[in-house]
Amino acid sequence: MLTVLLLLMTFFYFVLLLPVTAVSRTTSYANPNSLSLPHIIFITVDATRADHISAYGYGRATTPNVDALLAEQGALFTQATTPSSWTFPSNAGTLTGRMPSTMGVNWTDDNARIPDSEIMLAEYLQNIGYHTAGFISAHYARGQFGFDQGFNVYQELVGNGATTTDAAEINALATNWLQTEWLPVISGTQPLFLYLYYYDPHTWYNPPPPYDTLYDATYTGTLTAEIYRDGQDVVTGVITPTARDIVHLQALYDGEITYWDNEFGTMMAYLESLSLLDNSIIILTSDHGQMFGEHGKWVHHNSVYEEVLRVPLIIRYTGVISPGTVITTPVTTIDVTPTVLDWLGIPLPGNMQGISLALLIQGEVRSGVRSIYSETDGTTDVSAPDYWIAPRHDLRAVRYDNWKYIHQVVFQGEDELYEMQTGSQYEVNNVIDDEPDTAVTFQQMLIDYFDLPTNYLFLPAIRRN
Repeated sequence: MLTVLLLLMTFFYFVLLLPVTAVSRTTSYANPNSLSLPHIIFITVDATRADHISAYGYGRATTPNVDALLAEQGALFTQATTPSSWTFPSNAGTLTGRMPSTMGVNWTDDNARIPDSEIMLAEYLQNIGYHTAGFISAHYARGQFGFDQGFNVYQELVGNGATTTDAAEINALATNWLQTEWLPVISGTQPLFLYLYYYDPHTWYNPPPPYDTLYDATYTGTLTAEIYRDGQDVVTGVITPTARDIVHLQALYDGEITYWDNEFGTMMAYLESLSLLDNSIIILTSDHGQMFGEHGKWVHHNSVYEEVLRVPLIIRYTGVISPGTVITTPVTTIDVTPTVLDWLGIPLPGNMQGISLALLIQGEVRSGVRSIYSETDGTTDVSAPDYWIAPRHDLRAVRYDNWKYIHQVVFQGEDELYEMQTGSQYEVNNVIDDEPDTAVTFQQMLIDYFDLPTNYLFLPAIRRN
């Protein structure tokens, strides 16, 4: 009898009690208490540098819709950093609130996926009653890599190279679902989490007319979008662009951004017609930037310089965020998930490395300086699909105040230390030889934060003539 009683008590504890505190991974449900929650519209625009968005002061009016509908209506973060310089780990970090290296994944393995043990933003939201729908156009945001965790609907429309899915196609996919499923069946019973992933600014740089000549109609050179393609021939040295070629590439890139912005405006107008915008948290960001020969680098993934790490982050939340708010405090996109959870009253897990920006957005002045970390994995495997673009060694970086330190992991190579200059967000002069004590301090910060091996290290890692 005692044995039976113990078994019943064990069953009661593990089966009936634990699900109350655990995060559910089941299909979302109609929760009457969730109807007062805001909708959430999360927009990621692949490969978009912050300094090519006109709301950030760019000389070209690349994003009039973003400027008017988001930046002027919400909070713009001038110093937002992505956790990694390429799509897979960066998005994984942003959607979990955790650094990619903490997930135990070899991001250069094309068969890797986000572990099921990692809890994604969509799962948190689904658990409290949200209906979750994602529409994506990037290979490394596909469900096969774990990004569909927590979604009721996850539709993928991914092209390749010259046939890459454009913004109008993602809009059509999402609009069709909203019109045929959300409006007649779900609307009014659950809040909506809508995840829109656009790919346009990523290579190839081949915007449709008239955006292909919008910013450079006089180019007569040979480095067209069809020649540049994904940038591999430039990265590997087969092609050496001239200064005029680079101007043209950036014009094509800006054309991609402006084309996307036009489609973004179309999508926002449709969401406004559904009365969604003023009752929504609207988030816009990117997974990484792009490089155009700075530091001798092209495209992304192969470095942790600011050109690939500094991304737009703009959040509109009518009634909560004052229009036209500008925040200069350094943040990271792994802060997005904890910020949303905080606004919704969901306790933040202890292993979440991002922090809520809710109080900062309301004007809280922080004491002290926060360290902002980034990473990218390298590979020496010539058979790896991204061997041509990946660095040969894992890279880890920390930005602290006006300092930036870059470390090559498991390599007694040349680390880099920069004192960031006023008026420029980019690394200019490597001063590691001149600041050995500072170099030691930052290298140790990276060792501690990323739990790096130290048996190969000599400190300080500086050159001696």
